[in-house]
Amino acid sequence: MDSDRTMHAAVLHAPGDLRYEAVPVPSIGRGEVLIKVAACGICASDVPRVRTVGMYTMPMIPGHEFAGEIVERGDDAPGPATGDPVAVFPLIPCRRCRYCGQGAYEVCDAYDYLGSRSDGAYAEFVKAPAWNTIAVPDGVRLQDAALTELAAVALHAVRRADIAEGDTVAVLGAGPIGLLAAQWAQARGAGQVLVVDIVPEKLDMAAGLGFERCVNARTADPVAAVLDATDDMGADLVIEAAGVPETVRQSVQMAGTLGHVVIMGNPSADVELPKELVSSILRKQLTIKGTWNSTFAPDPPSDWHTALEGMRDGTIDVGSLITHRFPLARVHDAFDMLAARRETVGRAVLLPHTDATEDAP
Repeated sequence: MDSDRTMHAAVLHAPGDLRYEAVPVPSIGRGEVLIKVAACGICASDVPRVRTVGMYTMPMIPGHEFAGEIVERGDDAPGPATGDPVAVFPLIPCRRCRYCGQGAYEVCDAYDYLGSRSDGAYAEFVKAPAWNTIAVPDGVRLQDAALTELAAVALHAVRRADIAEGDTVAVLGAGPIGLLAAQWAQARGAGQVLVVDIVPEKLDMAAGLGFERCVNARTADPVAAVLDATDDMGADLVIEAAGVPETVRQSVQMAGTLGHVVIMGNPSADVELPKELVSSILRKQLTIKGTWNSTFAPDPPSDWHTALEGMRDGTIDVGSLITHRFPLARVHDAFDMLAARRETVGRAVLLPHTDATEDAP
C-alpha cells in the first residue's frame, strides 16, 4: 500500500480532546501486517481513557477490541494470509521475560498494547505484529469477531476455577464480559447459573440469553437468592464482574464451603473486608483468584482459539451483546452516549468503513 496514503482515524491529542481527522496509513515493517478494520468495540476502559485520563503518550489512536482483513504483509510475517479475516490480540508481549518464557503472555513484564501504548483501531487501518493475529473461522461475522477479546477474557476467568458438572455459578455484573462468563460457565457444565445486576435492562439481556435466575440486587438480596437456590450451601463458583466493593464482599458471602471466587472486575474503589468476612474465608476454605486478560498463542489451544470456535459453534452468543453501532465519523456521539449513560449498552462498536448505523456486511 502506498506509504503516503491517508486514512481517517479518531486521534486522542489530550484527555477530552479526541479528533476525527486524516492521518497517514501506517507503514508496516518486518513481521507486521496491515489490517483493514471492520469493527472496533468501545471498551468501558476507553471512556475514562479518552475523556479524563489520557494515554501513555499522545497523540495516539485508541481501540483494542477489533477485527478486520489483512491487506498487506511485511517480510517474514507468519500466520494468516493477505485477504484473510482476523481478530487481533492487542497485547504485544516482549517474549523475553520469565512469564513469556512460560507462555503466560498476559502477564508479560514489558508489554506493548494496541490502543493504549501504541496506535489502535479507531481507524480505517491499523498495523499489528502478524504473531498477534488469529484467523476468523468461516461463519463468524467480523463484528462479532471484534469482541473476541471480551469472550477470551471471560473464558480465562471461568478457566481459573475448575467447574465440575452440575456446579452452581453466580456471576455478579451483567455487562458484556459478565454475560459471556455466564455463557462459558453454562457451556462448561454448570448446573445452574445465577446472574446478578442492578440494571433491569441488563438482566433482561441475560434472560434473553436463556438465564432463568436473574437477580436484581436493588430489589432483592443477592446473597439470600444464591443461598435459597442452593439449599443454603452457597455457590461453588462466584465470578465478580462488577468491580465495586459491595460485590466483592457479596462474592465471599455467597460462596459455599470449598468454593471458588474469581475476581474479574477492576475495582472502582478500595475494598474493605470486615474480620467476620475474612473469618468466613478461612472457615469455608475458599479459593480466591484474580484473573487478568487472556491466554494467547498463534497455535491452539488458547482462550482466543476457544472463543472463536465458540462463536462458530454457537456455544456463545456474542452478536446479541452488540447493542449500538456507529460509523467512525460519529465517534463523539458514541462517547457522549456512553459517558452520559443515557441508554443501556451491551457493547457499542465503531464501523470505520461505513456511513450507516446498520450492520456492516
